[in-house]
Amino acid sequence: MTLAVLNTVPTMAPLGKASSWRSFSELHSAALFSSADHSRRPVPRLTERVPSLENGDIVIEADGKMRVRYVLRGDVTWQDGVAFTADDLAFTFQVSSDPGIPFGLKNFIRLIDSVEAPDDRTFQITFAAPYYKADRLGLESYWPLPRHILGPAFDAYLSSHDADALMNLPYWTSEYVNLGPFAVATFDPADTITLRAYDGYFLGRPKLDTIYLKVFSDTNSLYANILAGQVDMFLEDTVSTNQGFELADRWRQSGEGAVYVQPGASRYLSPQLRPGVQIEPTALDPVIRGALYMAIDREALSEALQGGHRELAAYEMLPPGDPLYPAVKDALRVYGYDPQRARSVLAENGWTAAADGRVRAPDGRTFRAPLWGTGGRDRDQETAAIADTWRRIGLETEEVVIPATQVRNPEYRSNFPGWEVSSAGHGDEILQQIEGPAASAETRWTGNRRGYQDPRTDELIHRYRASVSTDEQVRAMKAISDIVVDQLPFLMLYFTPYQVGVSSRVVALDDFDGAGDFSMDFGTYTRNAHLWQPR
Repeated sequence: MTLAVLNTVPTMAPLGKASSWRSFSELHSAALFSSADHSRRPVPRLTERVPSLENGDIVIEADGKMRVRYVLRGDVTWQDGVAFTADDLAFTFQVSSDPGIPFGLKNFIRLIDSVEAPDDRTFQITFAAPYYKADRLGLESYWPLPRHILGPAFDAYLSSHDADALMNLPYWTSEYVNLGPFAVATFDPADTITLRAYDGYFLGRPKLDTIYLKVFSDTNSLYANILAGQVDMFLEDTVSTNQGFELADRWRQSGEGAVYVQPGASRYLSPQLRPGVQIEPTALDPVIRGALYMAIDREALSEALQGGHRELAAYEMLPPGDPLYPAVKDALRVYGYDPQRARSVLAENGWTAAADGRVRAPDGRTFRAPLWGTGGRDRDQETAAIADTWRRIGLETEEVVIPATQVRNPEYRSNFPGWEVSSAGHGDEILQQIEGPAASAETRWTGNRRGYQDPRTDELIHRYRASVSTDEQVRAMKAISDIVVDQLPFLMLYFTPYQVGVSSRVVALDDFDGAGDFSMDFGTYTRNAHLWQPR
């Protein structure tokens, strides 16, 4: 079986920067938890059960810390046959928490106060405060490492402080060993990575013998190989949106395969909220932002950019399918498409239409709303469409394509003078766009780019992330949604589709509706790869 990967694969584990290949991680690695076949409910993988308050595995201490016990399976082995134990997870924390080693997700590790491994099958994490995802730690949060392989090199690093010696080990590439169903046989980061079935996989030997990860440098070449029958599967963010929908139509007619679609990452529009940077001061007023929001036809925008799929327009912060979707559903419909109402709100606030069609303030100035966005992959069309809707209600706007050399420059990105079109990851990652602190020179431009700061919002987000019951999370998310509706720190546009496809030559992905992309941490599309088989 051949799976398509877009762009070079730097390492098999999260050493350094991430990339789209990581959605394949559960082919070769295993986490404490994954997701159920047809829902986002967490299920145990390396553990015997999911911890909870009810079964006593989660305990809130008197000092506010949260202790979580993870009871491990006794039949798990590394792909070299060595037994997996709680000591490996304790070693993982040592490596992940070391500031000199760029391994793992440091933001999550900072939530941990301490770890313990009292015996081979018991691993315990004490969190500094209650943490809402302690019962669903996937590879993105906690990626197991083998002490018996990396321990000597890590000890040498502690003596020498030379991280390069550890980072340059062949373990991370050609000699990678983990706990998943397929082990690395050959590693060519720019061409092909070969994975072989691991006979000792704890959920049973995989039904496929070999999986090839074929690396492509651009979507057009990748798409051509799919059409030619050289690729059996692709996952999200691999083909372009239009290619994915085109392929779905082709395969639907020919029976050569299937393309599955789920609401994915959020596309949204941000106002610049720093008074010294925003070029039009009235844009700092939520009422005015609401008027501009009503001028945008989100359904038409999604239809034009996403293969006719109007249903992906966003009227809430979270996509359908998210466990907390009912708490926020339709909250933003109060700003439904109504250009006439948008003009009326502007007029009520002193912006009257002039003979040239532009709206002007009492002092004669026009409403300037420069619109920034990244180029490529339909983004130019997206920016142009939004700008056009605003011109129709009288705004003066210009479309600015962020230079490729500045895309990863946080200072440059934080100083857009009007509005910016951008993306957030799946689900509650949208909350990162309104968390404090605001990016500034004092924070070295870390923090949210739009300059939004609100202690009440920060407190609610903290409460949400410290909630260990679903009811508490629902209440906190509803309150956050109410603030977003009232203040409009960002304007939701639509959810980009996550498209995954599999040829009819293979039986796989029938459990796609319970999966998510790697940003969701646990339960990727490859979580049940040991069950894939030839048709």
